[in-house]
Amino acid sequence: MTQKPYYRDIWCLGAGTGYPGAFPRGLVEKVLQRWNGEKKLMLFSGSFHEKGWETVDIKPENNPTYVLNAEQLPKDWTEKYDLVFADPPYSEQEAKSLYDLPYFNIVKVVNEMARVTRAGGHMIFLHRLIPQNFPGDTSHFKRMKLSGIVGVFTIAGYSNIRALTVWRKMEVLP
Repeated sequence: MTQKPYYRDIWCLGAGTGYPGAFPRGLVEKVLQRWNGEKKLMLFSGSFHEKGWETVDIKPENNPTYVLNAEQLPKDWTEKYDLVFADPPYSEQEAKSLYDLPYFNIVKVVNEMARVTRAGGHMIFLHRLIPQNFPGDTSHFKRMKLSGIVGVFTIAGYSNIRALTVWRKMEVLP
């Protein structure tokens, strides 16, 4: 039996807002055209404030809905969100120079994202890395099925390509 192919594409988008680490223009709109949900959560939200989204950031000056570390989300959020999106710093150097923060633990964040995603919902991770399997995978992450990988870049002076990795949470382990 062969696995159904996942969505693959490359999106060239407009330059961001100038805020360090801001999304390319049009990214969220393109994401919502393909993957959406009633309850949406943005982790590492920074300057992102859109109607219909709850936001999490560790820096209170960004005015997120919740000032939290994305490595440890509240226990009562288990399977609460239809769409969970994270756009963390892409390296230890960027975390320090752009935000004056230590680099996050990717395994903890991805596992927390999987835990708070509802069955049937989507989890989206924008980074230079494409997380697959970790020794510390939780039962929630094991229920995630890869459903898309999109290369994302802008044409504006220097550009770096990032991977938008998308998973869908299955009802039970495959």
